[in-house]
Amino acid sequence: MYLESFRAALARSWSGSLFRVRDIEKVHPRAKEYLHRLSKSDVVRRIGWGWYAILEEYRDPWEFLARDRRFKVLIKQTAASIWNYDFIHRDVYRLAVEDRSYKRALENFAEQMGWNFEVEYHDKIPYEYRRIDDLFVEAPESCIVSCMSEWAFTDAFAILYFRRNEVDFEKLRRMARWRRISRTDTRVWTAVKYGCNLLNEKMGEQIFEVRSTDLKRVDVKELIDEAIEKVVEFA
Repeated sequence: MYLESFRAALARSWSGSLFRVRDIEKVHPRAKEYLHRLSKSDVVRRIGWGWYAILEEYRDPWEFLARDRRFKVLIKQTAASIWNYDFIHRDVYRLAVEDRSYKRALENFAEQMGWNFEVEYHDKIPYEYRRIDDLFVEAPESCIVSCMSEWAFTDAFAILYFRRNEVDFEKLRRMARWRRISRTDTRVWTAVKYGCNLLNEKMGEQIFEVRSTDLKRVDVKELIDEAIEKVVEFA
């Protein structure tokens, strides 16, 4: 009787979400014992040291991420897929968290589910983010800079074009000015300006008010040219 009552209370509070023993011990002093018994009967699943989940069926990883109660932020290409309408579909989900133990639990759970999660741990999330429905998502300006710095140019320029009326260009300039594209001396802001000028040229109108600039790195220039072609093709 007590076990069934515990199970019902657990489902009400943590259905669809990861949780740890110490959270449940606040609710019931015999939580550790009950969780062990429920895991033996396949009612809950042990995710890792001190972590559990109630066995659920999810349509996809997005449903889990929305239902999971723990704090996390969707970042970089995963956030870009929200801002640019999934312009480049990927089955990798990039996340940032502030709990090292939760990072391991997320990675273990994703592996058990056959999903590909790349989780960053930070003492404090270094990305600007917004709430969209039940998810925290890296803000578009921050996301553009993050993607550009990791050579994900198509993701970045797709956000910039499709969300051009929403992106705060002055904020983008401030964020991008001192960041560099990984393993290069090229500033992200220089690359953004080059791509914006190219978009203006390809679209035949002054969409972005930026000064003309050029890129010295041939590889960066070629990849941005390819990215702009893809964006213009579907614009």
